[in-house]
Amino acid sequence: MKKLSVFLFLLCIVAIAAIKKQSSHQDKVSSLLLYNIEALAAGETMRPVRCLGRGSIDCPASHDKVDYVAEGYSLEKWR
Repeated sequence: MKKLSVFLFLLCIVAIAAIKKQSSHQDKVSSLLLYNIEALAAGETMRPVRCLGRGSIDCPASHDKVDYVAEGYSLEKWR
């Protein structure tokens, strides 16, 4: 009987320690992972976008309706 009570006591101690360790474990996201997610969300081209006014054209940066959209540093026609 004494062996059984010692075994149960040790089993409880191990169970309490396992629960304590599991509850103290926090999932941490590394900054490198966050940079990779941001880079994938940004797409292949990193062109600056400037949206002006209020109108009927969708701004690619904020998805608001604007009059003019200026993208990048090229001589392409505004949308």
